[in-house]
Amino acid sequence: MLMNLWASRSQGFTIVELLIVIVVIAILAAISIVAYNGIQTRTENTKTVQAVSQYIKLIKSFSAINSVYPSDPAYPCLGTAGTNCARVSGSTTCATSGDGLAGTTANFTNQINQVLSGSEPQLSSQQITGCTSNLYSGGYYRSTDGRNAYIVYYLRGDATCSANAGSIGRSQGGDMTRCQTNFPVI
Repeated sequence: MLMNLWASRSQGFTIVELLIVIVVIAILAAISIVAYNGIQTRTENTKTVQAVSQYIKLIKSFSAINSVYPSDPAYPCLGTAGTNCARVSGSTTCATSGDGLAGTTANFTNQINQVLSGSEPQLSSQQITGCTSNLYSGGYYRSTDGRNAYIVYYLRGDATCSANAGSIGRSQGGDMTRCQTNFPVI
């Protein structure tokens, strides 16, 4: 009799069973995608923080040898030529930060190369939406007199800025955290 029950039931899955399996697979896929995006963001932010830490060490080494920070009248990007930094696109600056466009300068690169062995550290090239829909990327250095200096860099999301040199400034707008590390005045 038990054999007849098995024999009378058709082989295969019902539509309800198939729908349940599809829903479970869709939920697992959505969780995986969200987790992957979070990991990717943290990886890019870590790349930027580590490169900024290396630049801070280079700038401190330069100042130990020369008794001044590298100076440049422009806003030199941190990274090699062609790297976008500061405001990449958009016609106005954010209320939280007045960052404009920055570029690679030979003056800053030559000064850093005095204490650099190997290639320049590379910040993440991710472009992040700040306030007013502007795109920001990378980071830049600023010192016009060799006595006062700071580094500005951008992280995706509401991130924590790293304290590597002196005081820290932090602002958050849109999907971007703007970090500013100020060196002690010489």
